[in-house]
Amino acid sequence: MKYAGKTFTLYASEPVAVQGSDSLYTYQNTGTGTATIVGSNNAVTWTAITTVTSGDSFTGSHAYAFLMMTGSTQVSVSRGVGGGLDVSSSNPLPVAQPDGLTVSGTVIGTTANDATSGIPTVLFTTSMLNYESITVQVTSAGTSCTVTYETSDDNSNWISTSGLSFTNVGNSTLTTTSSAVGGIQFTRKGLYFRARVSAYGSGTVTAIGTLSKAPAVQQSLVTISGGFSFEGGGGGTNPIAIGLECRTSSKTSVSNGTLVRPTATVDGRQIVRLDAIPENEWSYVAASGGITNTTTAVSLAAGAGSGVRNYITSLQVSSDTLGTATEVVIRDGVGGAVLWRAKIGTAGTVGIQDIRFHPPLRGSSNTLVEAACVTATGTGSIYINAQGYKAP
Repeated sequence: MKYAGKTFTLYASEPVAVQGSDSLYTYQNTGTGTATIVGSNNAVTWTAITTVTSGDSFTGSHAYAFLMMTGSTQVSVSRGVGGGLDVSSSNPLPVAQPDGLTVSGTVIGTTANDATSGIPTVLFTTSMLNYESITVQVTSAGTSCTVTYETSDDNSNWISTSGLSFTNVGNSTLTTTSSAVGGIQFTRKGLYFRARVSAYGSGTVTAIGTLSKAPAVQQSLVTISGGFSFEGGGGGTNPIAIGLECRTSSKTSVSNGTLVRPTATVDGRQIVRLDAIPENEWSYVAASGGITNTTTAVSLAAGAGSGVRNYITSLQVSSDTLGTATEVVIRDGVGGAVLWRAKIGTAGTVGIQDIRFHPPLRGSSNTLVEAACVTATGTGSIYINAQGYKAP
C-alpha cells in the first residue's frame, strides 16, 4: 500500500494510506473516465465520498485513514492550502500509521440478520497491514455464546488463528475461541483478522480489538500427558519411554561436542562403557627385561594436563626369583606420595598377578604416576604393566 502526503495521484483500485492532519481535499479527474472516490478507516469497509467526471474537480473535507478510486481514469489529489511535493522514494514520509488503532463490534440476538438466524455474525473485520499484533477484549460474552478468531489473506477465505490469554503465566495453551469475558493477544498471520460469533445462545456479545505495531510474544507451556512420578513413587500411568538406538554394527562416528544417541542391543540392553572414552585411556607395557636390581622409578603415564588427573584401573605384576625381597610402590609424581604398595619375596610371584582397582587409584592434577622397587633386588627381574585413563 502507498502512503499519501500533501499531493498524490489515485489510480484504479490502488488504496493509499493517508498521513498528516490536513482534512481539506481537492480531487481533479485528469483522465478520460468517471472516477468514484471512496474512503475507509480500516481498508476493509469502504464508503463513497464523491463521483468526479473527466476534467471536473471536487473539493471537500473528511478524515478517512485510507482512500481509493474506482474507474478507468486517474485522479490528482491535493490537501490543505498551498499543496506540496508528491511522496516518492526521494521524498518519503517519516511517519507510518498510528499505534493503538481500535476496532469493535456488538452482536445482540434480536434482529433477523444475526446469530439467531443461523448466520455466523462478524463482530469486526480489520486489515493488519502495517501492524504486527492485535489484542481482543471481550467485554460482554452473552450466555452460551462462542467467539471464533480467524485470519485471511483475501478477506474471503478464513482460517482459525490462535492467541494467548491476557492472564497467561506460562501455563496456558493457545486458543482459537472464547466464551467468557477476557482478553486474548494474537500475532499477525494473515493480512486480515476478524472476530465472529460462531455460536449464539442469548444476550449481548461485545468485543474490542486494539492493533499494535509491536509483535506479540506468545509463550505457552508444552504439556506432556502422563509419565511423571516422584522419587520412590509408583510407576504411574502412561509412562514415557526412553528410547535407545538398536545396533547390530558400529554406528558412524560424529564430531567432538555434537549430539549422539545412546545405543543398545536388539533386546534393549543399553551398551555402557566404563570409566572413559577410548581416546582418554592409556596403558603402560613393561620394558623388555623388566626392572632389574634398581630403585629407579619407571613412569607409567605422563602428566595429563591442567585440571586433568591420571587414574589407574588395573596392574599386572610378575617376577622371577629375586636375590633380595622388595616392596613395589605406585607413586603420585616423581618420588611422590605412595598410592599403592605390595611386597614380593625372594621366591617371586606365582604367575602373573592381576590387580583391579575399584575405585581407581587417583593421581594429582597434571602429575605423572610412576612405579618403583623400594629395594634393589640383586638378581631377578620384576615386570609391571598398568592401564588407566585421564579425566578431571
